Formats: sequence, structure tokens, C-alpha cells
Amino acid sequence: MPFHPPSRLRAASLAIVIGLGLIAGRGPARAEPASDTMVAWHCYRNAAATVLATEKTESVGSRYWLRRSTADLKADCAVEQRPSDRVLGADDPNDTKGWSAYSTIALVRGLLILDEGTSPDRNLVIVEVPAGRKILDMGYSVQEGCSPSSGCQSEEFRFDDKELTFWRQLEDKPTPKNCQGYAGFMKTTGSAALEEQSVFTFATRTVAGSGTKRCTARQ
Repeated sequence: MPFHPPSRLRAASLAIVIGLGLIAGRGPARAEPASDTMVAWHCYRNAAATVLATEKTESVGSRYWLRRSTADLKADCAVEQRPSDRVLGADDPNDTKGWSAYSTIALVRGLLILDEGTSPDRNLVIVEVPAGRKILDMGYSVQEGCSPSSGCQSEEFRFDDKELTFWRQLEDKPTPKNCQGYAGFMKTTGSAALEEQSVFTFATRTVAGSGTKRCTARQ
């Protein structure tokens, strides 16, 4: 049965959608007509920070502008990049990986919770906003098809205004001895991971394991 967060959680941050009609090729007269492209921006806002997000057109995932919140909602959510904005999610060929594929889960206090990846294997990323400092980046999974980036919470992944509970991937190597179902995983996907149900506490920004572990398939 899906886990339903308390109603106060829904009011923890404001999220609005801003639709913009952008005209491509506006300028001198051309033989071919300019095409219209609709770009949707999402504004996530609370007392700590404002986050503007839009899907990238050149690759997978979202791009974010991070800024401090003020008393002016309209100004905070204005879709105009400012020199003081921190940019998150832009593809950077100079970066070790060179790309990112973030999907928004939630803005809680001064932390932006993101899902990252392009394959069934996912990473949980938590970023301090508006500074843009990444404080958590680790593999995780949700086994019952309840995607956190779609707004779904369950016993597999849930949070309130104090903490986030999830299954984090461990660095220990799976073996037939410590991984139940190891042979089947090797036959079907060729890979597996050990996980521990863990809690990330927002106030201390630390992760603690519960001692409850499991083994899951990986791609």
C-alpha cells in the first residue's frame, strides 16, 4: 500500500509551473516560418531557497537555477538567469562524467533532493541550495515501481520535514554467501548490489544505516 506523507509536507515548499512560448529564429525575414517551442519551467520555493527547473532539450534530465528566496514570489520565480544564480544540471565536457540526468524529487528546507541516472540503476543526490553544493550522491533503488521523482512515497522511499528513509547501495561486493538470489541475478541481469535501509537526517546531514540489508539486481 502506498505510503502517504502528512498533509503538512505538501505545504513545505511551493511548486508552480510556468509555461513560456518561445519563438525560434525571431529576427530578419526568412523564407521558412519560425517554429514555436513550448518550454515549461517549474518553480520550487520555500524560505531557504528558490529553484527553477526545466527539462533539457539537448540531453536527458533537468537543468536548475538556484537562488535565494525573498519576500517577492513573482520576482523569485521569474524565468531570467541572473549572475548570482547557481546552475545545476548543465552538461559539462570538462566534468569527470561530462553529463548529468537529474529529476526532481523535492525541495525540503535548504536541500534539493534529486534522482539521477539514465538506466534502471539510479543515484540519490542531495544538493545544498542555493549554494549548489552536493552533499550526497549514492546508488539507491525502489523495488515496487513507486518512482520518487513522480511524487510517489512508499515503505521503500519516504520522507518528511526531518528525515528521508531509503535503501542505499553498499560498497560491499555481492557473493553467493551474502546475496540471497545471487545466482538468479547473475543469470538475468549479470549484476547485483547489496543495500541497507538507511536514514538521512536533514538537520545533521548524515546517513545512518538501520542494519536491515538486502540484495537486489542491477543492470
